[in-house]
Amino acid sequence: MVSHLKNHGPASPLDVDLVDDGDKDRYHQELDTILRFSALVNSSLNILDVLDNAMKWAEDFVDAEASSVYELDEEKDTLFIRLARGEKKDPVEHITLKVGEGIAGRVVETGKPVVIQDVTKDKWFSDKFDRLTGFKTRSMICVPLVIKDTPMGALQVLNKKSDDPFNRADLELLMGMAQQIAVAMENAKLYQRLEKRFELTAEELKKTQEKLIRTERLTAMAHLVQGVAHEIRNPIMTIGGFAKRIKPGVESDEKLNRYVDIILDETARLDRLVEDVHDFASVQSVSLRLEEITGVMDAIEKKFAPLAKAQKINLILDMPRSLPTINMDTSQMVSALSHLMENAFEAMPNGGSLTLRAEVEGDRLGIELKDSGCGIPHDQLDSVYDPFVTSKPRGAGMGLTMVHQIIMNHNGEFKIRSEINKGTLVTILLPIPVV
Repeated sequence: MVSHLKNHGPASPLDVDLVDDGDKDRYHQELDTILRFSALVNSSLNILDVLDNAMKWAEDFVDAEASSVYELDEEKDTLFIRLARGEKKDPVEHITLKVGEGIAGRVVETGKPVVIQDVTKDKWFSDKFDRLTGFKTRSMICVPLVIKDTPMGALQVLNKKSDDPFNRADLELLMGMAQQIAVAMENAKLYQRLEKRFELTAEELKKTQEKLIRTERLTAMAHLVQGVAHEIRNPIMTIGGFAKRIKPGVESDEKLNRYVDIILDETARLDRLVEDVHDFASVQSVSLRLEEITGVMDAIEKKFAPLAKAQKINLILDMPRSLPTINMDTSQMVSALSHLMENAFEAMPNGGSLTLRAEVEGDRLGIELKDSGCGIPHDQLDSVYDPFVTSKPRGAGMGLTMVHQIIMNHNGEFKIRSEINKGTLVTILLPIPVV
């Protein structure tokens, strides 16, 4: 039996007719695997090590006997095996396929995943690999590797060790992994091109690598968390709605009334989390036009000056009125600086000093925000951009993730320096257009 997507749009496992394994815990296991897998795949630009570890993980999760990753050679319009795993892997590593040839070639050509429960009944299956290696293929899942709507290869797993059919959870997991692997392969290609084109120092290479990994990881994570948020929004609304209906009938029972209040508080908290995720997804795109940063600064002053006075914070705005215009999405920049200001205020609950400065630094516009707050531990600085990483008792930890994404949207640079009990300095550098 062959199952594949029914349209030619972006691949989605929900369009595939597969047996559901019926295990409610499998979804949570799959989500946990994808999150951990994301960190693994984006932890290095040594692509062979990444792929080997990634495919071993995939094999273990779906109980597969073997796997392979095909990469597209765009100049020759052929596929070659970037990595093969399994007892019979060696002879196949030098074989190439034309786009459209065999299952992998077909998947790359159409951009659609394919699940084959019995390869003897599929007209596209080619047994030349089996004849070369002595391996016996019985069933397979093959999913496309796509980056920015452009095919770049395919991921394939072969044969359940248990002889059970592949199920929906297997396909959904591999589709999620394929997205992460495509990002890792694209990072590796870009990194190799940078090495050839520029003579970068070791420190510059490290910074470039970290920037690539962080940016692509956040982009992939945005798609993941948006899907999760979509799935939990309806249950949240249902739970909250029924709790509100129940409350009038239990107000005379102090214990039950307290339980209902807890349910309402927690559903409201989850709803705010979903909104945070939605906001994060919304800043993946940007509309840039020439604007003056003074308008942004004025909006920030108007919003936070009264709050600073109430919290006994000495707010200093240091900004010449003759700053150059830059390509900017004003609403996004106001949002980014607002998140940074809110963080600074939370770091100074008993008052302090907060300076917001803007000035020209060479060919870039520099914005600095310096507070005298509690600071960030050194070992946490590398993870503050990651979603859901927060030291706050409430909130989703999406603030700095959004700020980072917004600055990347503006082709800028974002740095944080901090010392415990001394404060935090945030620096944003934005390019000034050449007139």
